[in-house]
Amino acid sequence: MLLMLVVVGLYTITSLNDKYAVSKAKYNGAQLTFLMAAGTAPFLAMLLPWADRTLTFTWQALVCVLLLALSKYLEFDMSARILKTMSAFELKAWVGILLFASYFTDAVMYGFSPDPFKIMFIVLTVAGLVMIAISGREKVEYGKIAVPLLLYLAARFGYGYVVKAAEPYISSTLTLLFALIVLALVMLPAAKPWTIPKESPEGIKGLLIVIACKIPNAFGLMGENAVAAESMTNFAFIPPMILIVIFIIGLFSKSTRPTGLNLAGSIVCIAGILGFQIADILIANG
Repeated sequence: MLLMLVVVGLYTITSLNDKYAVSKAKYNGAQLTFLMAAGTAPFLAMLLPWADRTLTFTWQALVCVLLLALSKYLEFDMSARILKTMSAFELKAWVGILLFASYFTDAVMYGFSPDPFKIMFIVLTVAGLVMIAISGREKVEYGKIAVPLLLYLAARFGYGYVVKAAEPYISSTLTLLFALIVLALVMLPAAKPWTIPKESPEGIKGLLIVIACKIPNAFGLMGENAVAAESMTNFAFIPPMILIVIFIIGLFSKSTRPTGLNLAGSIVCIAGILGFQIADILIANG
């Protein structure tokens, strides 16, 4: 639980930075994907001395690296398209729908019977997430972003699954590092990083801000991988928990303060997340 909270804190910073990169710096999908991959890889490499470096030279390890690169490409590119019309708050709400898929995947992988109390709190959490998403429909044209949103959700679920499946062959940190390097090289021609400061209204300042936020992103990715390797369900709970933090931050600003259905959905979501974690602790302690 403590590791999840640390990851949530780090990812809250990067989530808000993603919105800045798309809405103010005006980066397109290729540029955002390249900066996330190329900007995070060096910081991730610096953390290798303190990370698991398990590596087997097998086709399974190679496939896991390529699948993770594909997952990250879809996540980065689709998020750039989605965040042009949707807030980071509402996007995290939609990601929470993966809770069902992740929980039942855990049940199959670890061979346990789904607990009705946990399922009840997942339902409560998803109900709150749906309320939040619906509250933004007057601002978001879902018809235009339906496909990117579905691909984004598939990429998020696939990421957690690949990290878990890669364990016997390659560590999660090395899998991610190699995947980011592959992704940066693939995106280099489309991103044309040497032109980014000239094309962006934020200039070099915006580029430096986005790159600086890759430091917490690197730590967050390592923590997220550790969570995913332990539990797909806890991995899926990270975005809704980030949502709660963004919700609390929004309470202190008149322009972003949630009201009506958005506020009600946030409260329901918080109740569902806390209830699930408490049920998990009680069941673990007998």
